[in-house]
Amino acid sequence: MSQTLTKEVIYTASSQLGEEVEIVDADWKDKYGLAVILRRHKKTFVQLNGVEITVSFTAYKLSMIRWIDDNHFLAATYESDKKNMFIVDLSGQLLHSFNGGEAFEEIVVGKEGIWVSYFDEGVFGNGISTEGLVLFDMTGNILLRYHSDLLNPNAIADCYALCKGRGTTAWIFPYTDFPLIEINSQERTSRTYPVPELLHGAKALCIRGKDAYFFDPYNSNQKMYQLKIGTQKPLLLGSVQGVLRGLGPSETNHFLSISKNQEVALYQVMI
Repeated sequence: MSQTLTKEVIYTASSQLGEEVEIVDADWKDKYGLAVILRRHKKTFVQLNGVEITVSFTAYKLSMIRWIDDNHFLAATYESDKKNMFIVDLSGQLLHSFNGGEAFEEIVVGKEGIWVSYFDEGVFGNGISTEGLVLFDMTGNILLRYHSDLLNPNAIADCYALCKGRGTTAWIFPYTDFPLIEINSQERTSRTYPVPELLHGAKALCIRGKDAYFFDPYNSNQKMYQLKIGTQKPLLLGSVQGVLRGLGPSETNHFLSISKNQEVALYQVMI
């Protein structure tokens, strides 16, 4: 059985009147469309499906955006000394804000809440980021702390990749031993699967059924692999340029990418 990796460019940033425009971050949901953070003149602004909205609730530069539902999105800034996560409606009105910890690495939103993972600077820092992975509700209350609330969890020194799983689950790929771990927030349990060394260091992860997809392991030059979960024989799918993030199991495509040439693209594995 052969697999084909397909690419669809869904957005290209264009300069306006000589002003350089940079894509900072983006999110895509089949149901809701495209959300983008753009930087122009050292300021950031939000665009939802091609429409720019006014966001005036923070003086900090926004760094990450995620859809919550058809009426709300989450925006975040890397500033860690104050509230750095914001729940916003489609008009740009701030509904809730909270501090999600320092040195956060990835954010994934599901019906169960907001998953936030952390770099090693956060894990070996102070406060909630020392948990490695935390689940917040939509107002910032803590629902699950990885190190404190799970029974015998594998230690996280740096959460290299995080993606949404089915139901109330999320998957992580943590340094240093790089096991593949499924966390069930409702049951407060985790399940660990060994992964071949070839895939260690992967920076993006997507889970679909019994298959895991890994992007850009150590020294791979941005290659993508497919692995049957629990096995040791990865399949090379090809190479992809850009910064990738795995999409959830309800999405048609497997990954979203932001490339140096200021494009947002979707990648799908076709069987």
